Amino acid sequence: MISIQKQVLLLSEFHFKEFADYLLNTNAELPYKLITAIRHSKTYHESDELCKLIYGDSAEKTKKKFLQLTHHTFKLSGFLSRNYTNYLKHNLQTIEELLSKGEKKKANDIADWLCDVAEKIEDYTTLIEVNKFFAQQCFITESKDANKFHKKVQEYIALENIKNSIYLYLRENLFFKGKDNISKTQANKDLAFFNQYINHESNSISILARFGKYYELSFLSHPDFFKQETIKELDDLERDFLNSAHVCFHYLDDMYFKILGLRLQLDVNNNNTESMIQEVKKMNNISSFLKFWKSYINIPEIFSFSVQASHYMSSYAFIFRDDYHKTLPNDIKENMMFLKQKLESELAKDIWDDGEYIIKLINLKCFYSAILLTGDVNDKNKSVKILEDTLVSYQQIPFQKFLDGMFVALIMGYFSLQQFDKVITTYKRYKKITSDQIVVKENDLTIEAYYFTSQYLTNQRKQYTEKLKATYEDSNDFEHVRALIAELVKYYNIPVKL
Repeated sequence: MISIQKQVLLLSEFHFKEFADYLLNTNAELPYKLITAIRHSKTYHESDELCKLIYGDSAEKTKKKFLQLTHHTFKLSGFLSRNYTNYLKHNLQTIEELLSKGEKKKANDIADWLCDVAEKIEDYTTLIEVNKFFAQQCFITESKDANKFHKKVQEYIALENIKNSIYLYLRENLFFKGKDNISKTQANKDLAFFNQYINHESNSISILARFGKYYELSFLSHPDFFKQETIKELDDLERDFLNSAHVCFHYLDDMYFKILGLRLQLDVNNNNTESMIQEVKKMNNISSFLKFWKSYINIPEIFSFSVQASHYMSSYAFIFRDDYHKTLPNDIKENMMFLKQKLESELAKDIWDDGEYIIKLINLKCFYSAILLTGDVNDKNKSVKILEDTLVSYQQIPFQKFLDGMFVALIMGYFSLQQFDKVITTYKRYKKITSDQIVVKENDLTIEAYYFTSQYLTNQRKQYTEKLKATYEDSNDFEHVRALIAELVKYYNIPVKL
């Protein structure tokens, strides 16, 4: 019996329906035909018989196609491994139930199938339990094979321990508050830890170790992360993950999204806009693949939201222009609309009610407000209202490092609505609240550009043209700020020579 046949027969009704629906929804017609033929047949077909059921014959050429189909379908079962990591485990209970009824042969058949499939998807915890069963059965029946199965249990425990040790290492040593405490010596020790497993024969362990290595390098902003060869390494890591998508990681671990997040971070640092947009599109396309995110905040996706919002507000920032929407490329309009809808969907989740994610909620409100600024007048008014309400509602929450970004969006909103008096009063609030503790200089310079422009448009005083010019000269390292000031000067005919 081939592996895909064993796998389909081991599925619960729930998991089979989930897998079948996934194949239908992704237009995987032949894989769907294969698993339904296996599931609903009253007999266990041999390979040639299954081939005939799917293709109509079992000639040599057809059998090659059938073999490719079985491999492809098994690979597509990554939907189950990633969404329902423990989808095989109910069979352990089935084995116990069959033995209690005296149906030992059926129990052993299921245990054999379970071993084969669990081995292929690297479900070590299931393999530990099924081999314990085999070992105890050998002891009861006085078979000499008991030790063989106990040794298998040891092997799988060792593999599961390695996998867990990598997760533990990531959690213990690499968390967002501990960055400053990692010395060069500690970093070298960490990298050596991951390196020892990078070429491991277990796909899940190898992928996890390679991710851990590059996560640490990115976490520390290590020079090695920004080397050219890192791009190839991350591309290889993504390819290998997709080729082994059927293997199991710990439940609730969105490994693919995290790999894409590393690549996106590299693109952002390298100012590789084209590659960044491609990564974001990829993230958008797969963001709903894992169903458990309906119950949690998708951290990698929030990172992609921040990158997208920041990119659009920097590269397509001239929202004050009357012809703004006419100048936007159609694909950018579509991307912005998609992001807006995604943010609305995320903000509509019930999970925000329990108060566990206030900082992330504030983040999402900021991203949503920023993308609303690219809309019509109603959207802009909605944006500034959300920002004002957020600043008031959460003033007791320590989110100092987000304030300059929030004030950038708020001032951009008031400016594009031509409420220059509110730009001026908001600037004064910004200075008072932040007490000149600048988090991101680019944001501070952007705020000043809008403020000095608003002052000039309000009273025509020369001192503000001089200050606007000084801000431009102070923005040598920030091309988006210089482009903004140049556009403001040109669009409003401000007498500043840049």
